[in-house]
Amino acid sequence: MESLNILLRDSLFGRLLNYASKGRFFSYNGSKTLKDEDLPSPDPQRRIIVGFDGPDDPDIPQNWPTLARTVAGLNVMVLNFSFYAASAIFTPSISGIEEAFGATTSEGTLGLSLFVIAYGIGPLIVSFSSVEPADTRAFAGICPWLPYFLLAQHRNGSGKKSTNCFSTALLGGGGFIGSAPISVGGASLMEIYRPTEVPYAIALYAVSGVCGPILGPILGTIVIKRWKTWTATLWLLSGIMAFTTVSIFFFLPETSPSNILLRRAKRLRAQTGNPAYQSEAEIEPPSENLAVRIVKDMGSNLKLSCLDPVILFVNMHTMLVYSVLYLWFEFFPFVAFFGILAGAAVSVVAYILWLYFSYQPRVANANVIIEPEARLVPGQIGAACIPICLFIFAWTSRASVHWIVPIIGTAFFAPGFYLAFQSILNYLGESYPRYVASVFAGNNFFRSSFGGALPLAAPRMLNSLGIGWVSSTLGFISVAMYGKRLRSWSPFAN
Repeated sequence: MESLNILLRDSLFGRLLNYASKGRFFSYNGSKTLKDEDLPSPDPQRRIIVGFDGPDDPDIPQNWPTLARTVAGLNVMVLNFSFYAASAIFTPSISGIEEAFGATTSEGTLGLSLFVIAYGIGPLIVSFSSVEPADTRAFAGICPWLPYFLLAQHRNGSGKKSTNCFSTALLGGGGFIGSAPISVGGASLMEIYRPTEVPYAIALYAVSGVCGPILGPILGTIVIKRWKTWTATLWLLSGIMAFTTVSIFFFLPETSPSNILLRRAKRLRAQTGNPAYQSEAEIEPPSENLAVRIVKDMGSNLKLSCLDPVILFVNMHTMLVYSVLYLWFEFFPFVAFFGILAGAAVSVVAYILWLYFSYQPRVANANVIIEPEARLVPGQIGAACIPICLFIFAWTSRASVHWIVPIIGTAFFAPGFYLAFQSILNYLGESYPRYVASVFAGNNFFRSSFGGALPLAAPRMLNSLGIGWVSSTLGFISVAMYGKRLRSWSPFAN
C-alpha cells in the first residue's frame, strides 16, 4: 500500500489531484529536521532551509519500497524503449510514403533523418528545462507523444505534398521534444537506485535503448503486412503513445531531489503560513535569463566535444556505430534484425556477469584503485565486433550464400553497439564528473547528427557500390578507429 501511495502521490496524476483537492487525497511525510541559516540577500531575513531528514528520509527516492522503485525504473525504461522504437517503426513505411506522395527515395527517408538529427540537437536546448527544480520529468515524458498523435490523425490530409511536409515536420518535432526526457533517464535511475544497484539499472536501461531501434522495423513490418497500408505504423505509434502516456501519468513519481524539496517547502509554507520555509533552489535563483543560459550551455557543450581529445575520439566512434545502425534500416529485410536481437540478449547477460564477478568486487575493495579506463574492458571487445560484423555481412549477402550466414554476422553488431556504448558512457561519466551533462549532450549531438544524415545518402551508396562494398567501407573505417594517455592531455578530465 505504501508503494502505491508513493507512485500515485508523486505522479503527475497525484499532483494534479492534490492540487485540485487542496491536498486531501494523498499524505506526505513531514520534515522533522530543518536548518535555520542566515543567508545574505537584498532584503536580509531569517530563512528556514528545507532539507531531507537525514539519509533515511522516506521521501528520498532511494529509500522508497522496492516495488515503488522497480515500477518507477521500469517506466523510465519503457519510455526509453518507446522513443527509440518510434524512430525505427517508421522505416518500413518509407516505400509506401514514396508511392502515396510521389516522393523520391531521399524525400521518403527525410522523416527518419529529421527525427534522428532532431533528438541529437534536442539535448543541447530542450533538456535544460528537464533538470530545472520547478519542472516535472513526468510532464516532459508525456509531451513528446503529441506529434505522433497528430501525425496519425493527419494521415488523410487533402493535399499530398502538404500532408507529406506536415508529417515530416511532426516526426522532426517528435525527435526534438522527445530528447528531453530521454536525456535525463539515466539521471532518474541514479536517483532511484542505490550506488551498488545503479550499474545494473543502467545496463538494463541501455538494453531498452538498443532494443528499441532493433525491434522497431520488425514491429512496423508486421503491422504493415497485417493491415496492408503504410499508415499502420502511425497507428502503432499512437498505441505505444497511449500506453506510455497512461503509465507515466499515473505511475511515474518525481525523482529529482531539488523538485521534491521545492514541493516540500511549498507545503510547509501553506501549512504554517510562514514564508521563511524555502528550499535551496528558491534561495539561489539563476542570475541570467533562460535564453542566455541555453546559448551558453550549447556553446560549452560543443566546445567540450570538439576540443577535448578523449571526447572527440569517443564521439567519432559512437558516431560511426550509430551511422551503421541507421544506414542498415535502408537495406535490411526485417528478418535480419533478429540476428542483432539475439546478439543483444547475449551482450546484456555477458555485461551483467562481468559487472557482478569482475568489476563490482574490485570497486567494493577499498585497497584497490579503479581507473576510469577499467570501464572500457567490455568496450574493447565490442569495438572488435563491429568490423567483424560488417565484413561478414558484406561478403555473405549474396544469393550463393545461405541466408543464415549474414544473419549470424549481424549478431556481432549488438555487442559492438551495446558493450561499446555502456563502456563509453560510464567512462565519460567517471572521467568528467563536473561536465557529465555537457559531455553526454555533445555525444548525443554528434552521433545523432551523423547517424541521421547517412540514410539520406544510402540509396546513392547502394547504387554505386552495392551492399558488399558499402558494408566493407564502413568496416575499413571502423578498423581505423590509448585511453589513459589521451585523458592525461585533457584539461577537463578528472
